[in-house]
Amino acid sequence: MSTQDGYRALGGYRALLAAYPARLRRKHGPELIETLLEMTAPGATPTRADQRRLVLDGLRERFRPPVRRPLALIAVIASLLVGGALGAAAGSWLGTLAYASLPQPTMLGFATGSVADHYVWGESRLATATDPRQATEQTRQKLATEGWATGPIVTGDGSDGILANVHFAAEADGVHLNVYAYPSLGTITIAGWPARPASYVPLTIAGTLLGLLAGWLAGVALAHRVRAARRPLPSTVLMTAGLLLVIPSAVGFVASLVRYLTVAEPLGSGELVHGHGFAFGPTLHLLRAFDLGEGWVLTPGDLQQLPLWGFALIAVAAGLARPRREPETRGVTAA
Repeated sequence: MSTQDGYRALGGYRALLAAYPARLRRKHGPELIETLLEMTAPGATPTRADQRRLVLDGLRERFRPPVRRPLALIAVIASLLVGGALGAAAGSWLGTLAYASLPQPTMLGFATGSVADHYVWGESRLATATDPRQATEQTRQKLATEGWATGPIVTGDGSDGILANVHFAAEADGVHLNVYAYPSLGTITIAGWPARPASYVPLTIAGTLLGLLAGWLAGVALAHRVRAARRPLPSTVLMTAGLLLVIPSAVGFVASLVRYLTVAEPLGSGELVHGHGFAFGPTLHLLRAFDLGEGWVLTPGDLQQLPLWGFALIAVAAGLARPRREPETRGVTAA
């Protein structure tokens, strides 16, 4: 079959070739159709099995990284992991949309307070000569009357680094509350945050799987594009720099997510991986756990900004990786 005949045959089976990466459609589109037609009896059309085999071969090519290119394989694996982390972030953020609404502290009997960023806080002064334990018991009974499941009152002697206090925990409608009375301060406070909804983990898992898939496909496509570029060095340098900027935030987010899913209650709002909306980086509590909090070279906000620069560099790398011209394939358009 001549090249021109291959182009004409391509028109009827263009949808099948969409399974192949653009680099192969441009270069081998007519040959792929020619092979399909040669497997068909004269005067007949390709069977569904043959068409399905062509599509599966194309999908396999989309997943196949460059051969004998160890650095390209490393980049693809890095893209896989970054994609998985980004997918987990997207899935877990969607899961937070089902967080329960937090009550206003004044509705719970506290004089002052606020609700923001999935966190409720309130405070009241203890009347002079009021027994802190008695005041705490009154608050506990009030919450129990309103339908909260309250725990026992516990006395803290200050040995855990917190001021001597009397406290208890309460839960209702997907909200966790901690109530603390501090004798030395003469105050009783409340702090609360939403519990994880049932949909959170499934959405996070689904996002992770989709992210891994997208990360591998994107890494393979970019690796092939850079390999076929007229000047691959600038694209290689920019792609490497972009991945290096993204990876710390990806690792930090995954570590924070694991901590959020496994640390014993009560968590505290600082453990919420999306306390301020969508986030892709470590939480402040994670950095503090490794003595990397305040005063460190990068704050959580910085680590959530780095991926933006990293993905921008990767996009520039893809744009610079212009493939070498293949004169014999001109005229074949990508589906």
